[in-house]
Amino acid sequence: MINTSMLKLRFLMGSCFLILLLSACSSETTTLHYLTPIVTGQVLDKTTEQPISDVSIIYTSSASTTTDKDGFFRLPAIEIKSSSTDDWESKQLSESDMTVYKKDYKSKDYWNFGLPRIKAKRASEVPEYVHMGIIYLDKLPDGVQLEDNYKYNEYIEDMSYCQSNQSQKEVNCIPLPDGVDHEAV
Repeated sequence: MINTSMLKLRFLMGSCFLILLLSACSSETTTLHYLTPIVTGQVLDKTTEQPISDVSIIYTSSASTTTDKDGFFRLPAIEIKSSSTDDWESKQLSESDMTVYKKDYKSKDYWNFGLPRIKAKRASEVPEYVHMGIIYLDKLPDGVQLEDNYKYNEYIEDMSYCQSNQSQKEVNCIPLPDGVDHEAV
């Protein structure tokens, strides 16, 4: 014969297990969604072709980086966590402006990111990265004051993949991704 305290204990343990099971089943899982790709590249002085360190690469207030001593940068992807994927179905990747800035140099502003975009069915399908190749910056003319710097900015609204006869030093373009030819893009 089982005593009543043992029955109460089993009932209490069973109830706790059931509550835990129900709460685990009803909790939504959080999924990471990428709004933008990772962006990599290198910044060089257009005249000397030397790397420029400490160049600010600004994507948004939450995503920015600076170049290393060899002029290389890696701008992280903008990501969010969401408990529902329905909002992300059939949406185009978000577009933001990207600025490349260094004191004493002309800035480059890529409007709406200015890069070829890939439409994704889901935000989790964002390409791993976009490699911009080399970004060349021109020195500002002597005597330009900081408050007049904006007059020399280069605004790039649309940037395509480089053609085989184009140099990134002369044309704002990005190299084709590895394994892709011009017919594919």
